[in-house]
Amino acid sequence: MNHLLNITKKELRELLTPSSVASVLVVVVLFAALGSMMSGQTESAMAPQKLLVVNNDSDDWAVSQIESVYGATYPDADLSEYITVVDGPLAGQDLVDRMVEVGAGSAIVIGEGFYSNVTSHRTGEMYATYIYSSGGLFGNLSSAIAGSIISSLNLALMTDQGWTEPAIDTGASATYINGDFASGVTPTEIDSAVSSQNMMVPLIIMIVIVMIGSIVISSMGNEKENKTLETLLTMPVKRTTIVTGKLLAAGITGLVFGAAYMVGMMMYTNGIMSGTVSGVNLADIGLTIDAFDWVLILIQMFLAILAALGICMIMGAFAKNYKSAQTLTLPISVLAMIPMFVIMFMGWNGLPLVLQAVLFIIPFTHPMMVMTNLMFGDMTLVYAGIAYLAVFTVAVILATVRLYKSDILITGISQNPYVVRMKAAFSGKKNAE
Repeated sequence: MNHLLNITKKELRELLTPSSVASVLVVVVLFAALGSMMSGQTESAMAPQKLLVVNNDSDDWAVSQIESVYGATYPDADLSEYITVVDGPLAGQDLVDRMVEVGAGSAIVIGEGFYSNVTSHRTGEMYATYIYSSGGLFGNLSSAIAGSIISSLNLALMTDQGWTEPAIDTGASATYINGDFASGVTPTEIDSAVSSQNMMVPLIIMIVIVMIGSIVISSMGNEKENKTLETLLTMPVKRTTIVTGKLLAAGITGLVFGAAYMVGMMMYTNGIMSGTVSGVNLADIGLTIDAFDWVLILIQMFLAILAALGICMIMGAFAKNYKSAQTLTLPISVLAMIPMFVIMFMGWNGLPLVLQAVLFIIPFTHPMMVMTNLMFGDMTLVYAGIAYLAVFTVAVILATVRLYKSDILITGISQNPYVVRMKAAFSGKKNAE
């Protein structure tokens, strides 16, 4: 029994290292923060939303009905604060400009003679116009209010007058996206189609980074355990050559994973765009990826893989053996998980400036959102991501070379002069006490 207890204690000491415990705590904090952010996004989406109403009818009856349905949906909302009513005609870019001016993500346009038509048992025209913005799963929930109100009015009119056909003609409904109008689709439908294509991107990027990182860190742990790293470092070979060789080999491996990912994603995307998803053909509304875009995606992904390799080589340098190396893969996983969840659920545009800055610093954010940025024409963010990744990768590689030129890999961090002096200073202070 004592032997079992001793072995258990030994294994626990090796597995529950400060780095592994810290990594687990970071994950707990991460999920708590993500849960709080997503809860805030959901509450924001469910809160009363501003609505623009364009009245082309000579009667205000339809306006009063819209206000009544809105008031029933949001009983505590001040209608004068959330609903802006203007007289028509107002359409096209002028309508979008007015929506932006009042801060409304959707508008309801009442057609001419609407009241006269519906009271005479004729179909009246009333349609919705939306402004689409890419913002993750919760980005466009708020814009659904216009369509919801029109659907409620249509159902009420059909019930009151015993109609079997729709009482309201909504054929002119459209969504403003990328500077143009997409007829007959809503932001929710576009989100569904885009998400079906792009949601896998962050997940696959995270898997590739974690897989490559695990291979590198485990390899270094094996080298230390088998003493091959010490032999390699004592050979008459420049440390820069050693680092370059390791990064080159790992980079080629990452490129193979990246190429496989690119081929798979191109086939997947072509399949999606050749048909319709949620009633939306992405190619018809200009959301396409061309050959040059795929080159930019590959560049970002390859730079992110090199950055991950550099980080993993630095972390792997402090692994005592293969077992301890396994616990060091968690931090790199966390760094990949943060942007993955945020991009999938909230999107870049839906984040406050501070969180955007935090995400921008994490190198793995950029390949996870590059496809969405390319689809919606945000080239500034694409090129800024490539520039940042290039600088970050060079900095990490230089740090790795400097680490390999030191004696830490052989003697361990405990023998580093700075650490020795800190221990001596702390020991002297403790003895004095």
